[in-house]
Amino acid sequence: MLTCGSHMSLKTSINPPVFFSSLLLIILIVFVCSMWPGQSQEVFQLVQTWIQVKAGWLYILGVAIFLIFIIFVMVSRFGDIKLGPDHAEPDYSYKSWIAMLFSAGMGIGLMFFGVAEPVMHYMAPPDATPESIRRQKMP
Repeated sequence: MLTCGSHMSLKTSINPPVFFSSLLLIILIVFVCSMWPGQSQEVFQLVQTWIQVKAGWLYILGVAIFLIFIIFVMVSRFGDIKLGPDHAEPDYSYKSWIAMLFSAGMGIGLMFFGVAEPVMHYMAPPDATPESIRRQKMP
């Protein structure tokens, strides 16, 4: 049960125009990609290449601006604003937060490389023919 203030309602609702238009768009994209996978791959590859070549700078600029903004908020008087009631105490200590962030980082690394590393070794093994199960004997 969620309890985060006295004004919180347990009633859930959806915004029909947003939900159904998004649902329709997702269904349309899945249908088109499943019916024409080769052409869809080409289109997505072209879009990805265009974004990397033409709009990559925008992504880097956005990250830099956000980082500068966060550092500004941290060192300015706005960094002292408490998010929550004045009498609220933190649920976790700094030590616990650091441990949770470290655990989340390790977890995502294990989840990613648990799949990616075997696939990379299968596609380009250091001592065998790519995409083969047989391993060559090392001298």
